[in-house]
Amino acid sequence: MTAEEPHPERGVVSSAVDTEREVLARIASGDRTGALLACSREHGRALGRLCMALTGSQAEAEDLVQETLLAAHDALPTFRGEGALRAWLAAIARRKCARHLERRARREARLRLVHDSERQPPTDELLAARRRAERARRALEEVRPSEREALLLRYEHDLSFRDVGVAIGIDEAAARKRVSRALGRLRELLGEE
Repeated sequence: MTAEEPHPERGVVSSAVDTEREVLARIASGDRTGALLACSREHGRALGRLCMALTGSQAEAEDLVQETLLAAHDALPTFRGEGALRAWLAAIARRKCARHLERRARREARLRLVHDSERQPPTDELLAARRRAERARRALEEVRPSEREALLLRYEHDLSFRDVGVAIGIDEAAARKRVSRALGRLRELLGEE
């Protein structure tokens, strides 16, 4: 999608560059709420996809997007526009997801989950889709965390390699290497099954 094309979900002309200009102008005028609304409007869905990919739970992803946007609201005065707004927001979301996953792992280590045996078995199509998703999720879990993050930021969040590097705190070449290694590992894992 180019800057001149209408956004398929909203039907209005929009671009990330215009949004960044709007956010910077609103920050300069002290309108953090307006800046946050612009961020949410332009990047909310992408943040949701990133959080979903990192956590594997739609409900948790929705909560984490809200936490990300609240943290971004508080940190907006520190955004200088040196990197892409999308990368800055992705970095916040990544940190929120990492903390959440750490808390969830500790909680699940203490709890024993009980399966509901009265649940109706899913249809064949739903079961096949669930198995594919579980297989992909298991393969992603086998990829090193640093490489998995780079891969998700690149392909799920649609960041350039430069922006992936900014979000993670590495240079562009290192971001390319991490994504390449992650893809190679995924191919290896999915080819074995």
